[in-house]
Amino acid sequence: MAITPNYYETLYVTRPDLQEEALATIQNKLQDSISTNQGEIIKAEKWAERPLAYEIQDHKRGIYYILVFKALPDASKEIEKHLQFYNTDILRFMTLKITEEAANKSKASQEEKAPKAETTPAPKAEEPETVKPEITKEATTEEVIVETEANVETAQEATTTSEEGGNQ
Repeated sequence: MAITPNYYETLYVTRPDLQEEALATIQNKLQDSISTNQGEIIKAEKWAERPLAYEIQDHKRGIYYILVFKALPDASKEIEKHLQFYNTDILRFMTLKITEEAANKSKASQEEKAPKAETTPAPKAEEPETVKPEITKEATTEEVIVETEANVETAQEATTTSEEGGNQ
């Protein structure tokens, strides 16, 4: 029976003052661990520098990194071993086993970000009037927000009209 690779997502938080060389060393160790376990990195990116919920090792802020990879089950243990070894540089970490669909979604979202960084949309000369989109099962979040704003405006107009009629 052959061991099949699994998909994992590792989130780790580093000190905000971590030097580039130290970060590169940590990331190289993680890449080596994954490749040793017949794995491949699907996504590796710096997520954000954010305030921490509580102080960790006298730090109030941390830099979050996300690593999505496919590897044999032993890879996650080895990665966590390396992250524990760098306990002064890595404030916290967590590794989750994810589905193949979630891993592909992460890869697709990373690929979408790359073209957007290269091209910038041309400024619009004039804002079009608010259009009330039809909500379907495939409606995007923006469409739902526009739909909600239109409903609020209609409700406010109805309230204003009924209040004016009641005052006469």
